[in-house]
Amino acid sequence: MRTSITRISSRSDRAAGFTFLELLVVVTLVAILTGTVVLGFAGADTQQEAKGFAQRFAQRVELARQQALQRNREWGVFISERDYSFAELDPEFQEWVPQPQRPFNHAELPAYLMLELETKDVGELPFADDEDEDLPRLLIFSSGEITPFSLAFRPEIEVSTWVVHSDGLSQTRARQEGDEDPT
Repeated sequence: MRTSITRISSRSDRAAGFTFLELLVVVTLVAILTGTVVLGFAGADTQQEAKGFAQRFAQRVELARQQALQRNREWGVFISERDYSFAELDPEFQEWVPQPQRPFNHAELPAYLMLELETKDVGELPFADDEDEDLPRLLIFSSGEITPFSLAFRPEIEVSTWVVHSDGLSQTRARQEGDEDPT
């Protein structure tokens, strides 16, 4: 007995694969999702950098305060729109001596990050057209006191700003703008 197997051709065998339109839709969706993720990371990366710069500045101010107490000398912080540096007052010559050693060496911020300084009873300080560029913006006294201030690390893109502040007596702290001050 002979059995013959007849294969019936179905439409699914002939049309195996994807159409050009289906591939185009998938590629478009992947491109949109990838773009969204990349843009989200770019903003988060900028915010993390601003946070890092603010926290380092707060730590450096506290270290300078300890140095002022230990050496019984006044310290100052020179601040402009894009950088800052620390200096110690030489009591003999009454001039500010820059501190080039780490962690007090000159710090320059990236182009997308700007500084905005406000001091108590003075308000926002302009950085251009200053007559007293030889004087520091913040003073750290040998008694441990510091000029009360608020220094904003403001990114050019729309992400959160980080603010470093001190009331002059308590520890210098960095916080995200809009967060409540715990002290």
